[in-house]
Amino acid sequence: MLGSSRLDMNLKKRWMSSLAPFSGCLLAWACAEEVPVVVRPNDGPSGSGGSGVGGFLVEDEPGGGTGGAVGGASSTGGGGDSCGPPDDSATCAGDVFEGESVPLDIYIMFDQSGSMCACLDAGAGQLCLESGCNTTRLDAVRQAMEQFLVDPNSAGIGVGLGVFGQQEIGETSCAVEAFGEPAVGVGALPDQAGALTDALGLLAPIGETPTGPALRGACAYARDYRATQPGHQMVLLLLTDGRPEAPTTCRGGEGTCCPSLDDAVQAAEECRNETGIRTFVLGVGPLLDNLEQIAVAGGTEQAYLVQSGDVGTEVLRALNRIRSSAAIPCELALPEAPLGEALALDEVNLEYEGAECARTLFSAVPSAADCGDDDGWYYDDPASPGRIQLCPRSCDRVSGPGGNLYYSVGCATRIR
Repeated sequence: MLGSSRLDMNLKKRWMSSLAPFSGCLLAWACAEEVPVVVRPNDGPSGSGGSGVGGFLVEDEPGGGTGGAVGGASSTGGGGDSCGPPDDSATCAGDVFEGESVPLDIYIMFDQSGSMCACLDAGAGQLCLESGCNTTRLDAVRQAMEQFLVDPNSAGIGVGLGVFGQQEIGETSCAVEAFGEPAVGVGALPDQAGALTDALGLLAPIGETPTGPALRGACAYARDYRATQPGHQMVLLLLTDGRPEAPTTCRGGEGTCCPSLDDAVQAAEECRNETGIRTFVLGVGPLLDNLEQIAVAGGTEQAYLVQSGDVGTEVLRALNRIRSSAAIPCELALPEAPLGEALALDEVNLEYEGAECARTLFSAVPSAADCGDDDGWYYDDPASPGRIQLCPRSCDRVSGPGGNLYYSVGCATRIR
C-alpha cells in the first residue's frame, strides 16, 4: 500500500552484468496514468508491464502490468514496447538503489461555513432548511470522509484536520494564527480514524469562508509537521463548498476581513513555492469553477468538483482519486551511504521520459528560489541534504499522464 512504507531507498549495489541489457545507473522511479489509478510499489522481477527496480507502477483500474524487468521503463495495460532507460546509462556504471514508496501525509482544511447546511433531500433545491432535512451537505461530506478514513487503501497514510468557517457570521478573522492549530494533528490511519471521526462529528455549519488565511494557517502547520517527519511527503487538501468571501464581515468591500479568490490563489501559490507543499482542492456544491484557479496555483492542475448527483458517493470517489494523485512523489529521500563510504552528492541525476518517449533532463539548482518556471531539482538542505525535491514545473510533469522519472547515483550531476 502506497504511503505506508518509507522511502529510505535501501542501498543495494548490483554488478553491472546483472543489469543486462540495461547496464547503467538508473532507477525507474515514478509514473502516472489517467485517474482513477492504482499506485503500488513495483518489486517483481518480471511481468507484463511496469517500471524497473523499486519503481512505482501506476495503472488504470482494473488490470495493467505487474512487476517489471530490472532497469526497465514502465508500460501499462498489456505491456507493449517501452522506451527504455536514459541514454547515458550505457556509459555510466554507478550504483542502483531499491526504493520504497514515500510515506504520504494529508492535512485537510475543512470548510464548516454556513452554506454547508444546504439540504440535499430531493426537492429541497440545496437550500438551508430550518427543519425536516434528512441529509445536509455537511452530512454527506462527513459520511464520505468517514468511509475514506477506514478504507483499507488509506491505511498507513497520515491524516490531520483543520477547520475554517468556525467563527460566527460577521465576526470572521483573517489572522493566519486563527487557523494554525489543528482540530486533530496528523497521525497514521487507521489508528487516527477514531479521533478524526469524532472531530468531524462535532462540526456544524457556522460562518463565512476566509479561504486564503485558512490555507496559510494550514501551510504553516503542515510545514512544521513535515520538519518532524524526514522523508515524508506532505500535501494539503482544501475541502470547501463556496467561493472565498465574508460578505457580512466585509460589507461593501470594507471591514476587518475581506477574503477573495485572488488571495486564496496567492496563498496556495506561496505555499507551493516556499515549502514545496501542494494543495489539492475538493469543491462540493454549485458554481465552484473558480476553485480551479486555487488548484492550479497549488500545483495540482485541477480541482475535484462535486456539483450534483449522489454527493456522498461522488465525494468519496474524489477523495480516492486525490489519494492516488497525491501519492505520486515530488520529493525523494536520499539513500544511506554504503558502510564506510560517503554518498556522492555530486553524482545524482534525474531524467524524465514522457509518454511519447521524449526525454527531459532535470538539472540541479541551488534551491527552490532558483527553480523559476523551468524544470529542475534541488536538495532540501544543501549543507546536509535529506531529500531531493522537484521544482514545480518538473513536479507537474511527473504528476501528469504517462511517463517515467529516472533516478541515478553514480553519474556527475548536471547543473543548470
